[in-house]
Amino acid sequence: MNKLKSLLCSLMLAAATPAQAAYPEKPVRIIVPYAAGGSSDVLARGIGDQLAKELGQPVVVENRAGAGSMIGTSYVANEAPDGYTLLLADVPFTIVPALYADRVKYDARKDFTPVALLGVSPLYLFVNPGFEAQTVPALVSTTKDSSHKISIGSGGNGSLTHLMAELFMQNTGAELVHIPYKGASASANDLAGGQIQASFTTMPTAAALYQAGKIKPIAVSSPERMKDTPDVPTFAELNVPNMTVQSWWGLMAPAGTPADALARLEAAMKTVMQSEAVQQRLVSLGVSAPADSSAKALSGMVTEDFARWDDVIKRANIKFE
Repeated sequence: MNKLKSLLCSLMLAAATPAQAAYPEKPVRIIVPYAAGGSSDVLARGIGDQLAKELGQPVVVENRAGAGSMIGTSYVANEAPDGYTLLLADVPFTIVPALYADRVKYDARKDFTPVALLGVSPLYLFVNPGFEAQTVPALVSTTKDSSHKISIGSGGNGSLTHLMAELFMQNTGAELVHIPYKGASASANDLAGGQIQASFTTMPTAAALYQAGKIKPIAVSSPERMKDTPDVPTFAELNVPNMTVQSWWGLMAPAGTPADALARLEAAMKTVMQSEAVQQRLVSLGVSAPADSSAKALSGMVTEDFARWDDVIKRANIKFE
């Protein structure tokens, strides 16, 4: 009899307790830590449109730009870990903590959990076609033997293109003078004009100048040669170590987000990444779809980048006042 009463009480209690709604039950936000119109923003909006269809809820993209992505990233870190606020992260997510350790108000390693890897893009090392060194070995030897300084441009101090230049020098012993510009496009334009001799950048940034024959790619940081530039060797082929580096974009959630919400998001993103609309959006941005878009793939890439850029910044003694 006591067992029967206990069972009845349990059933009554279960009936009185409202069932937890399945995720998601309201709109999801993707925070882009940059101004509208950039590649991250365009990618987020393309992803958002398809994700909304998969989740059955609106997906709203919000731009919270400023402080080199720190404002938007900090905002997401402090939001409730419920799966309704996500971050569109890219390479600066792993660079900023090492550059601005005294200013960052979040712990990028602990305050976020990966959801999906959205895209990757390699960087090319370009030279001016009139420059005497037209291969990587020739460039390295010329920097050591030349009586004049050879300059390499970047999109600005602490940018990915700057750190790639430092990584290149650290791994080859090349002696180059770094010239920072206000953006990678400005660096590419001066390279075409002969004001500098070399520069790292992505192909979308340099495509017009490359197609016009005004700059020449001599190496690419991808694991394998790119199909659009089959004659450009990888750094690995040239026996330059530790230069297989990809620019990347990923979706992050605040740490502590429930496992069921993360599982729902990752499953939805797997379908989203296979959609024709997203594939076309990636192509339009010059971004390659990753072979593996899982949270695990993003986690591995982020972990590798944290270690890489922290080491490069320390060895190059890059500091900001």
